[in-house]
Amino acid sequence: MNLTRLVSSTTSMTALLAVLLCATGVQAASVADASEQEAQAEQGFTPTARSYARSFSEMGAGSYELIGLNNNAYLNVGVRADEVVESATLELNMSYSPAMLEGLSHFKVYLNNEVVGIIPLPKQTSPEPVVQRLNIDPRYFSDFNQLRLSLVGHYTLGCEDPAHTSLWANISKDSRLLLKVSPVTLPNDLALLPAPFFDKRDNRRLNLPFVFSAQPSTDTLAAAGIAASWFGQSADYRSARFPATINSLPAGHAVIFAKNGDRIRGLNLPSVSGPTIDIISAYKRPAVKYLVIRGRDGGDLRKAAQALALGNVLMSGSQAQIRSVDLGKARLANDAPNWVRTTSPIRFAELIKEPYELQRSYANRDPIRLNLRLPPDLFTWRVRGIDIDLRYRYTPPISHDNSLLGVYLNNQLVTAYPLLPGQQTDAKQLNLPVLDEASIQAKKVLSAPPFYVGVRNELQLRYQPEVSKKNLCSSPISDSFVAAIDPDSTIDFSRYPHYIAMPNLSVFAQAGFPFTRYADLAQTAVVLSDKPSAGDITAMLNSVAKFSATTGFPGVRLSVATVSTVDKVADKDLLIIGSPAAIEIRTQWIPGLPSYMTRVMRVLRSSQAQTDAESSWLTAQGDPIARRDITVMLSANGEHSALTSYQSPKSPGHTLVALHATSNDSLQKLFDAMDRNELAERMQGDVALVNGEQVDSFRTQKIYHVGHLPVMTRLWLVFSGQPILLAIASIVLGLFVAMLMFFGLNYLAKRRLVK
Repeated sequence: MNLTRLVSSTTSMTALLAVLLCATGVQAASVADASEQEAQAEQGFTPTARSYARSFSEMGAGSYELIGLNNNAYLNVGVRADEVVESATLELNMSYSPAMLEGLSHFKVYLNNEVVGIIPLPKQTSPEPVVQRLNIDPRYFSDFNQLRLSLVGHYTLGCEDPAHTSLWANISKDSRLLLKVSPVTLPNDLALLPAPFFDKRDNRRLNLPFVFSAQPSTDTLAAAGIAASWFGQSADYRSARFPATINSLPAGHAVIFAKNGDRIRGLNLPSVSGPTIDIISAYKRPAVKYLVIRGRDGGDLRKAAQALALGNVLMSGSQAQIRSVDLGKARLANDAPNWVRTTSPIRFAELIKEPYELQRSYANRDPIRLNLRLPPDLFTWRVRGIDIDLRYRYTPPISHDNSLLGVYLNNQLVTAYPLLPGQQTDAKQLNLPVLDEASIQAKKVLSAPPFYVGVRNELQLRYQPEVSKKNLCSSPISDSFVAAIDPDSTIDFSRYPHYIAMPNLSVFAQAGFPFTRYADLAQTAVVLSDKPSAGDITAMLNSVAKFSATTGFPGVRLSVATVSTVDKVADKDLLIIGSPAAIEIRTQWIPGLPSYMTRVMRVLRSSQAQTDAESSWLTAQGDPIARRDITVMLSANGEHSALTSYQSPKSPGHTLVALHATSNDSLQKLFDAMDRNELAERMQGDVALVNGEQVDSFRTQKIYHVGHLPVMTRLWLVFSGQPILLAIASIVLGLFVAMLMFFGLNYLAKRRLVK
């Protein structure tokens, strides 16, 4: 009996222990699965229920300074098409005037022009910022949303000036919007493209995995590059990353490239008879979508990718079979849709989306902003400036003592015009000097043209009216002034030729030049090693996406080659990805490549065939290191990445740019650095070494020029750097003219004597 009880007890304890072990195992497995899902989610968007917080800076806004009647702050909030908001909380980090009255002063919060709450402003007793929270009814959210914060401030119970300087509040860029969202299953419909793979409502960086069945061919890589360029063009300012995976499906949305016979784990794809584009759901996860680009061979994949980039608006249903794709004529140089036209004056109406963007009132004094993306190769030497034909209107009555229209370029004052009474319409011929300070510094350091128009510029027109403050309590100040810039005003860049000194990593890091010179990438070829790693493929996809985000047009004519086939694309601008490919190209083409690195070896070499001015190595701070014919070789095991650029030895006038690093992680961090303006501006010269937050740039080789100049401008340019040659040429020219005059006068004298 005791034995039976002992056995029974032992059995029970064993069973209990087994249950506990199983439970522990299940828990461990769940934790492992969660960790795996979290790691996979970093590679792309996963449609699951989630909660997240986005700061104002992460949503593309900054800090807000609200003063007097300029009392509105606007924030755009997008909700993905495959998500729905369940709860929302606004968390404001702010400071405000201690002069404002408690109980009367507050923030009125609007969502899509509907009042969703009031945030009171208690009496300010300390200079420390105050954090206030407001729950927002999720039913007010749609796909595109505008959050408006309106400051209602009062400093006295009697008659007051609505524009008084004591009425102010500052909202920090660290303020947040906390959202809880749930997934929505979308139909498998190509008409929704680029959603859900890229959703224009989502202002975060695009992270979209690209999946291949095996080591992809150059045609397959070209197809992937074309698709990435289209997604990059759509993402624009958000930037994009395309992690490449081989025979492995991610947890979320993905783009898959497969030829007939290719097998991808967890996916069964039937054969097709030609270029085909499908959208399908993941197995047992209908909210997860795959965009499948298929074909019989790499050529079919390329054609399908071109159809996706150019003809996606024509697609509907779950599948599209591509019959033909006609790319038409190749694009001309410097005609990117995102760049301002440089062949003729451009109207302000062409630089805005809505007419009201050129209008302002007394209550809305925000500057009128015109974004000017320019080709980086505009040659501004010996040019007075940018011609602007400015026309504007405003309404009386105004006090003309301090009322101005200020013209700014990149936040620097150019000029200001007084707003005179009775002169409600005016037209001005304005000559706008080039004020891109960073580019001027690059000129001084890197021997760039004396005046260099920035790639991204902002022209600001600021109305600064002053209204008479007599009878404040009886006159509606807020409606007393309305002004507008005429949409027929023009700005003219047509006098600038396209001519630039190369190599210049500054224009590559900021604008992808020279590859973006042709928006369809017709003159661009990406060169990889014969067996590129997933990291190299990722870097290629990220690069072409960045190019198309700059130009606003997909790279449908992109070429991809390997080191063994690089001679076929030697007449193009080459982007070399990865240290193995850079080293092999260096060995084959240029033994004197200025810089390269492997996991353990780093080399930096200067050129000996330069003038004293051109042979300087320049640090990021611009300090010259007067060395010539120097080679530094060392071994190191830390993380490092580099950009190098040099003229193609096979095709003069074309440029080679190499991206290489000690590891795939370092290669991806290089793109992160180029996405940050403050780091991209430091990448100059022909060698840029990147290590975390540190960027060091060098000039190691002789410059060359890309583009064309008028004959007289070219002569002036040549002689400007050669004063001795200019003096000799002037003396020779003077002697020649004197001899002509001497012999001419002698001839005329002899003719008179003969007669």
